[in-house]
Amino acid sequence: MRIFVTALVAASALSTGAFAAEGAVLKLKAPAKTPSLIQDGAMWRCTGDVCAAPQVKSLPIGRACRKVAAELGAVVSFNYRGEELDAAGLADCNTAAKP
Repeated sequence: MRIFVTALVAASALSTGAFAAEGAVLKLKAPAKTPSLIQDGAMWRCTGDVCAAPQVKSLPIGRACRKVAAELGAVVSFNYRGEELDAAGLADCNTAAKP
């Protein structure tokens, strides 16, 4: 139930910008193989293909995406501290994606 609530919060954050100030939400190309990941001090929790971190460090969005993709796999969308990564940024991010 707790994971379901996390996924629901992450999904609503994508549409409402609830994580805009300090958090991040991403959607993976395939379901995450791990339910959680700590990356640069941020705790990412994943349910299916959606992962969220309520608080993240202030890094350049492309760098942050590459670091997470290297651990979790290809990313379809990435919202980091209120900024959405564009198509070119996603393509660059996925060069680091874990196979």
